[in-house]
Amino acid sequence: MKSDSLTTKATGGFIWKFLEKFVATGVQFVLGIVLALLISPEEYGVVGELTIFIQICDVIILQGLTSALIQKKNADQTDFSSVFFANLVVSAVLYLILFVSAPFIAKFFHEPILKDMMPVLALVVVVGALGAVPNAVLSRELDFKKSFFRNMSNYGTQSIVGISCALWGFGAWAVVWSKLAGTLVGVIVLMITVGWKPSKTFSMARIKGLFNYGSKVLVTNLLNTIFNNFQALIVGRFFSSGDVGYYQRGQQMPAAVMTAVDGSLSEVLFPTLSNVQDQKERLKSMMRRSMKTSMYIVFPFLLGLVATAKPVISVLLREKWLPCVPFMQLSCILCMFWPLNARIQALNAMGKSNVTMKLSIISKTLTVILIVLCIRFGIYAMLLSSIIASAITFWITSYCVNKYIGYSIPEVLKDIAVPLSMAAAMAVIVYCVKFLGLSDLLTLLIQVPLGVAVYLAASKLFRVDSLDYIIAMVKRLLDRKKEA
Repeated sequence: MKSDSLTTKATGGFIWKFLEKFVATGVQFVLGIVLALLISPEEYGVVGELTIFIQICDVIILQGLTSALIQKKNADQTDFSSVFFANLVVSAVLYLILFVSAPFIAKFFHEPILKDMMPVLALVVVVGALGAVPNAVLSRELDFKKSFFRNMSNYGTQSIVGISCALWGFGAWAVVWSKLAGTLVGVIVLMITVGWKPSKTFSMARIKGLFNYGSKVLVTNLLNTIFNNFQALIVGRFFSSGDVGYYQRGQQMPAAVMTAVDGSLSEVLFPTLSNVQDQKERLKSMMRRSMKTSMYIVFPFLLGLVATAKPVISVLLREKWLPCVPFMQLSCILCMFWPLNARIQALNAMGKSNVTMKLSIISKTLTVILIVLCIRFGIYAMLLSSIIASAITFWITSYCVNKYIGYSIPEVLKDIAVPLSMAAAMAVIVYCVKFLGLSDLLTLLIQVPLGVAVYLAASKLFRVDSLDYIIAMVKRLLDRKKEA
């Protein structure tokens, strides 16, 4: 009975999280298009150079002690309150560091305006820290419905403020004010809907206990964030702001797909697996199913985007953004490794955060070495080096996952073979539409429905169980709503 309850909560959690990510991605996508039309690639790239540092600070707040709260079986009010106050102190220290570092960051990127922007944008870190623990409360309870409304208010505010400021001629500052306003409104809505309040208790002993686990998760995610943005730092340092804009715009669409699908699964998967961390076979089964489902959805999106990159950019962003097409295509290939390497979530759920930390150190060190070796060959060679590093990381991760969970490499290859083959075939068929010599808009209008039809037809032909699983999952949730 408890097993069915957990599965039902996880299913409902995924639906809400996917809906949240899907709508949020759509809102951000539209906002990105409007801003891309109103501001230049150079202005967009300037803010992109700053968001790298904000993302690193967010990881420190959200992935350290906060992750430990989610993983701990018997966390109580003292744990939650202690982490809340600790996060506030850490966020204040991080803000001070960013404030003092602003002149040096501006000098590093050769962009004087960053000196004024950083103190304002860095306020996002302090505001975001207020919502870290309430968000952990929702994750532990798999109550992602409330998280949905928080994020919708965040992205809705970002859109209104961002577009308004861009229309008023704020330029790059439009992105800064939209992020700050969105974060503030999102945190207010989160704290109201969750209803959790910190008590006047703080235990350093509890913090130390949580930090024992959380520090390893923190190091792992911190390394991932730093090295995921390492290329952007290199591009910003050795190339122009325009290159940064094209690079980040090219990454945005494939990353949005991964955030909507694989990100939804990962956020639900970690607290769900934490509930069954002592049941190895069940943990493996749940992780395998989530990964198969993720890849079934992600592969056709990414390979379809590779095939339609030029008409997509031409129609949505106009010709001034066409240089970002190769960045988008290479980023799609890179993102295909995300669900494969995300299997370390199961290791974290088992409390093996030391193993995931070591894996991260190895993979990121490899990434840096390859980037340094390839930088002399240009910006595209850098992206190719990341793809190679991700492929090598896949094999290293597979060894560790098999050792602790029993999910072998042959099983992984079997799980990905069919959706990958179907997606590749679909992408080739879709790409051939360009040879008809039609306009970019008409080409895209033919490519999208054709790709969907081909992939679904192949799924039925080869009796892919992931499609049946998704349909059954949605039906089960709808039945629950009717019964309620």
